[in-house]
Formats: sequence, C-alpha cells, structure tokens
Amino acid sequence: CATPAHSCGTPDTALETDTGGPAITPYQIMMILSTEADGEQHAEAIARVRSLVEDAGGTVDDVAEWGRRKIAYPVRKQADGVYVIVTCQTTPEVIDEVGRVLSISKDVVLRAMPFRLSEAELATVQANGVPEPVDERPEREERPRGGRRGGGGGGRRRER
Repeated sequence: CATPAHSCGTPDTALETDTGGPAITPYQIMMILSTEADGEQHAEAIARVRSLVEDAGGTVDDVAEWGRRKIAYPVRKQADGVYVIVTCQTTPEVIDEVGRVLSISKDVVLRAMPFRLSEAELATVQANGVPEPVDERPEREERPRGGRRGGGGGGRRRER
C-alpha cells in the first residue's frame, strides 16, 4: 500500500497513531483468572482484551495459556489461578482501558498486570512464543523437629 504502515492496518511501533497520539508500543498482559470461573468465562475475558486492543488499531501477537498454577499468595481467598499471557502492540491509553475493564470482572480476573516489552523481547516472543515458566526454587525441605521450642526470643531473662 502506498500510505504509511500505520494507516494500512499494520501499525509500526516507531510511528505515531492516526490521531497523532502516542506511538504504539509492545506489551505483555499477564492475567490470573479464577479457577472458580469456567472455561467459557476465561475465553470471554481473553476475547474482550483482544477486541479492545484490535478495535483501537493495535495487534495481538500471541496468547499463551499456562494453565492452572499455584499463586505465590492467596488472592481473594484462592490459592490457585489460571495464568494467561497476552502479547500485544497498542497505545498506553488502551492498556489503561484494558486494566479498567479487567478490574470490573472480579469474578473472573483475579489479577491483571501489563508489562512494557522492548523491541528485542517482542521479536523473541513473535519468533518463539511466550516461554513456559521455570520454577527455580528448591523443593521444600523439612525442618528438623524436636529440641527446644521458642528459639530463645522474648520472655523474661534470668538474673545472674
């Protein structure tokens, strides 16, 4: 097409949007979805993010579903969540709107966090997809039992 890339429907990350607004930048949006919600509700939340990004002239490059995983700490009394990572290119205003919309869906979306990607990170995701998470923590070791309880802290001290 003879017109600039951003007006042909394929936005270039270095160009401004049609309205002269901020440049389209790459993001990843990590969502933790409730395990109490069904797969259809999960699909609706992902489709909503996709439509918000694409309707504003952005692109969704990848949607990686990591499945059910343990959350580091309980969120709304849930210890597990379904992790989904959406890689997209859009404007900061759209990311704000996505955050607003997802925060309304509290029964489906436990947490949503956008991360801005560098061009190199975006190229890696476009070529290879989002890598699976790696848990580098060692297996939980049992603490030795027995011995003196209390650990020597607090309490009254003996006078000598």
